Amino acid sequence: MTDVWDFYAANEDDRGALAPVERGVLAICDFRQEVNSGGFETYFCAWGGDTAPIAAASLNNALGGGEWSALLVAAMALFGANYPLDADARAELIDRLGLSEKLNAFDELLYSLEGSVDADAVLTLYLESSRSHIVSLRSSSNDTRY
Repeated sequence: MTDVWDFYAANEDDRGALAPVERGVLAICDFRQEVNSGGFETYFCAWGGDTAPIAAASLNNALGGGEWSALLVAAMALFGANYPLDADARAELIDRLGLSEKLNAFDELLYSLEGSVDADAVLTLYLESSRSHIVSLRSSSNDTRY
């Protein structure tokens, strides 16, 4: 079984060839790593925040319960209806709209979620299960029996 962080390290640079589920897991890792390292503001000011829409769409399936996704979606909503996909644009909005304190309030909520579940273990199992399903689908699409 491949640990989720080993998978993350192996695919840091090139995600284009990965399945959508795998890209979703990596976006969740971007989210968790950046927020746990410096908070939501750091996440949104760095390239990891570029993958926030993918993480938000993937969190319910990967970590379940809806709290994780709801938290990220609420933080993203501070940027307005059209979430900026560029880190510089997000940093400019954080400054212009004075979002630092609001984003800081989300930090403790994520830390609480992190303390309530072994997200690394859950993501590792989800990744393995998803990858097994992907392999199965690829194998069946190569099946020449009709």
